[in-house]
Amino acid sequence: MKAIHNILTVSKYESKTLFRSWFFRIFSILALLFVFLYNLGTQTGIGWPNGDMVALPSMIPFINLYIINVAQAIIAVFLASDFLKRDKKLDTTEVIYMRSMTNTDYVIGKTIGNIWVFFMLNLVALGMVAIFNIASPYNQFSPAPYLYYFLLISLPTLIFILGFSFFLMSVIKNQAVTFVILLGYIAATLFYLQNIYHYLFDYMAFHLPMTFSDFMWVIKV
Repeated sequence: MKAIHNILTVSKYESKTLFRSWFFRIFSILALLFVFLYNLGTQTGIGWPNGDMVALPSMIPFINLYIINVAQAIIAVFLASDFLKRDKKLDTTEVIYMRSMTNTDYVIGKTIGNIWVFFMLNLVALGMVAIFNIASPYNQFSPAPYLYYFLLISLPTLIFILGFSFFLMSVIKNQAVTFVILLGYIAATLFYLQNIYHYLFDYMAFHLPMTFSDFMWVIKV
């Protein structure tokens, strides 16, 4: 019970610190603005409807989560690799240093705090997409793909990039070098590695064939 209390305490103050970060706020607003404009152009009469999204409603959360996934992967790199350096300064995490806890409790708490912040970002973005989807004259609303893609695309990406960032910061102990390596890896995954070695390096599932089919879902059920 004490370990759980320690983990929850660390995650609570970590999430508060991240929510107060101007870097997180600015990039999150930019990502949400891009998603808003994209859906305004593809799901309303203002722009040009996306043919794939009209033909297959599951493509709506699919495409939007790809956009959100790339944005949150970049944001997570900066925030996750920054926490070891930030902990040396005075902030709200100082209140937990007097408590007796293991390194495992501390890292797990930090990870949960980071995941919670990005979970809220995904929730806001998907809620906005769902509102466009419901109001759209072109597309039908299907709730299952929203949960399906979040669990299979967004959540695994967050867990991987946070763990990878923590690992590199612990080994390299240099924030600038860690930034370069992680951003280089993201760029290489998007533009070069792609489907090499059967999508082994595609941790964002950007090139994986993961289209959700309502027809196949009915058959399986």
